Amino acid sequence: MGIERARVLEVKGPAAVYAGYLLDDRLVLTAGAGRATEVRPAGTATWLAASPVWSSPAGAAVLELDDPAALMMPPALPRWGRITGRRPVAVTAMGFPPAVAPTRWARDPEQFFGHVVPSETAWLTVTGGRPAGAGMTGAALFAGAELVGVLLAGARALPVGALAPDPGFAGLVGDDAGGVALADVSTPATAFPIF
Repeated sequence: MGIERARVLEVKGPAAVYAGYLLDDRLVLTAGAGRATEVRPAGTATWLAASPVWSSPAGAAVLELDDPAALMMPPALPRWGRITGRRPVAVTAMGFPPAVAPTRWARDPEQFFGHVVPSETAWLTVTGGRPAGAGMTGAALFAGAELVGVLLAGARALPVGALAPDPGFAGLVGDDAGGVALADVSTPATAFPIF
């Protein structure tokens, strides 16, 4: 599936404005939103009520729209992925310019393009683009068709692989067996240098 502009949301958090991504017809993946809040689709001025249903100590959160019919999106979950290998992997995200307070007018998202360097740590380091996705806290990070992480403040992303083992997260977005299937995403090695 890959990133879809129609699923990019602006999230009004308790202390700031974040980005979010509509996972199905009702669940929103974001960061930093710990209390009841509002969301609005990119390019619209109408805010919709949402409530937190899960959060991780590392800063990711899942909100649930109070009225899932408001957006009329198909209930298809994204494909989940995990960054593997040793070479940088191209990634993209959509979010919003930095804002400390919500606006009354519609805002269009900006797209970030960069790379993630595979790591053994609990965080992914994002490079490239305008200061590594500055202002896009909460945006879903995609590598091709797979959602691989959530952008946090600074040049960090929380990988989906760190969220998948959490029973609360898996219960919301997992398959029928209650697990989150992760596809390995890597940049293939080449026999010759690419310039």
